[in-house]
Amino acid sequence: MPGEIVHFDIPVDDVERAVDFYTYVMGWKVDKYGGPDVEAEPGMEYYLTSPSDDENAVGGGIGKKMNEGQTRVNYYNAEGGLEAFNQRVKDKGGMVLMEKMPVPGMGWFSVCADPEGNQFGGWMTDYNATM
Repeated sequence: MPGEIVHFDIPVDDVERAVDFYTYVMGWKVDKYGGPDVEAEPGMEYYLTSPSDDENAVGGGIGKKMNEGQTRVNYYNAEGGLEAFNQRVKDKGGMVLMEKMPVPGMGWFSVCADPEGNQFGGWMTDYNATM
């Protein structure tokens, strides 16, 4: 569905503390990203979160901040592809903060800001995505 929320990110300074907090408070299932079938960036600290065993439930992730000003980001289905999504953002006065980037084995994302500076992202599922 166009504009449907599909994922969220919670960037933090202390990943272990945040994982412990959200697991306890929300009851989320949390799994470290990576493994034998997925090539994660070296040194990447990122955990996928699931609110339930329902594969249709919107999940997210908890990871180490990449920069000091990084804030929580909701990712939305990028109808028509990320290039078209990013262009629509620019057409209406928003900014693309991070162009199309891969999440190996899962898909592609971009990070944008609306004209007020609120960050959000586009997402395209592609299980063949690689670095």
